[in-house]
Amino acid sequence: MKSIIIDDDAVVRELLAQYIEESPELKLAGQFSTVKEALHFLTKEKADLIFLDVEMPEMNGIEFLEEFKPDAEIVLISSNDKYAVNGFNLEVSDYLLKPISFARFNRCITRLSQKNLGNDTAKHDFLFIKDKGVYQKILIPEIQYIQSSSEYVTIHTKVKRIMLYSSMDNMLSKLPSNFKRVHRSYIVNVDAIEKVNGNSLEVNKQLISVSKTYHEDIMNELGIKMKMTHEVL
Repeated sequence: MKSIIIDDDAVVRELLAQYIEESPELKLAGQFSTVKEALHFLTKEKADLIFLDVEMPEMNGIEFLEEFKPDAEIVLISSNDKYAVNGFNLEVSDYLLKPISFARFNRCITRLSQKNLGNDTAKHDFLFIKDKGVYQKILIPEIQYIQSSSEYVTIHTKVKRIMLYSSMDNMLSKLPSNFKRVHRSYIVNVDAIEKVNGNSLEVNKQLISVSKTYHEDIMNELGIKMKMTHEVL
């Protein structure tokens, strides 16, 4: 999503710009300290997502929405929650309170991505993933499984691995229905499963544990009915 930031606080702009840089689904198109500067940009360019500060000089964020009604997803940001009702009455997508953590930012973007994917009837069969400063094209059918570690995930194909800063929910929101969560640390491509052995799946010669939470769902997906003779992890 093509994104812009409107905030008179340079520190907040820099923080949001960093968060956007770490979000593969977002692209920063501009950052502005006043509504006037942003309007000059919006008369020439279209933004899909606007991070909009409420309290700014000349014209605040609420006034901007009431007067111009931009055709974009709006995420209001403020150090005070008293404007939240005004914002949601104007149908903003989210309301972020300063200081904004990456975890809260990421939850916001995950919801927006899921919403946009739900409205998108022409989904691509690829992702562009940032790896060492370069965006690499990954064909979705080539993804075997995805493994999480702390705040990072590693995408495994048959021939390579790519690590990126993301959540499992965020990754799952970008993938088609044949990708299933089987463990808090694993998402698997159902088409890539080679063997099922009790509570483990074999994918590209890698054994992946299936947790109790997801066991029944993944077995149903695979058309397997089995007695639970072993303790599920």
